[in-house]
Amino acid sequence: MRCWAEINLENLRKNVIELEKITAKKNIMTVVKANAYGHGMIEIFDELVNVGITWFGIATFEEAMALRERNKEVNILIFGPIEKSSMKIASENDLRFPIVSFDEIDYLNSNNINCNIHVKIDTGMGRVGFQYQDAEKAIELIKNSSTINIEGIFSHLSSSESNEEYTRSQIEKFDLIVKNHKEIKYKHILNSFGSVLYQDSIYDFIRPGIILYGGVTEDETSPYKFNQVMSLHARISFVKEMLEDGYISYGNKYKAQKGEKIATISIGYADGVRRELANKGSVLYKGHKCKIVGTVCMDQLMVLIPKEIAVVVDEYVEIFGENISAVEVAEICETISYEIVCGVSQRVPRKYINRK
Repeated sequence: MRCWAEINLENLRKNVIELEKITAKKNIMTVVKANAYGHGMIEIFDELVNVGITWFGIATFEEAMALRERNKEVNILIFGPIEKSSMKIASENDLRFPIVSFDEIDYLNSNNINCNIHVKIDTGMGRVGFQYQDAEKAIELIKNSSTINIEGIFSHLSSSESNEEYTRSQIEKFDLIVKNHKEIKYKHILNSFGSVLYQDSIYDFIRPGIILYGGVTEDETSPYKFNQVMSLHARISFVKEMLEDGYISYGNKYKAQKGEKIATISIGYADGVRRELANKGSVLYKGHKCKIVGTVCMDQLMVLIPKEIAVVVDEYVEIFGENISAVEVAEICETISYEIVCGVSQRVPRKYINRK
């Protein structure tokens, strides 16, 4: 196998146990959108169902339908706005979806669509939802509907890991609305970092995303420990000792010296390895970090092997995982760990270990 992503389901289960230290399992809405952050939506969904999770958050109507076909019993909430043409089908399949505009209220009423919805309030994310000033009007309109049932009300934090003042202002706005509508069954605003840092505002659900998959540092989530679920591995396909000085890869970005040992690894940017790692990142081989040298190619990359290490073709390196975290890779690339794990392409097989 030229490369693969290893998904450690034992680590996933451990992360659920950590989440249960924050709130009861019935109050955990696990987020499995975007192919479960690249981990494989159906496989992760099945494992979470097996450990007793009953609420799932998803981004799109299509993702939600795939889960509903898999399981008829669990609760599924679509986070993002869906097309009006999908609303009746969603309702018929017991999918919860958000109401984000007055136009959607009018559509549901005029078409007599019976549905359970969650009202999305924009308390400061600036993305979708009723603006805070319109929230009361929207809720009252929906309450007067004979077909729309407000099952929940929710919002989303924009900066829970980095801006306490702004996060508190969002929670305060949400709290004012919630206090006026205690009869609404489900209220929720906390994302991954919000779940760790603002536990006085759990309401009825937390919505863990990246922390479920362990793409965080211990400092960010202390005292909780979340384990990285995905690791990425690739095969050594070729090794050479430079007979003279020479450039490695496209663009002449790295000049190897005579005697340096260069290994070619069977993975590239088409598999999700970021080009920003050229001459900055490393892979792990036999316990040693080996520098990525030269431009990352579409299907391959090259690394500098320390002279004292005996390198063998067909052995494997770790791109990220237990020893090189997705967070570490993200920092080199000046991005976030979400993008690293979500970016592992569908060309890369997923291998699931430690199933129960």
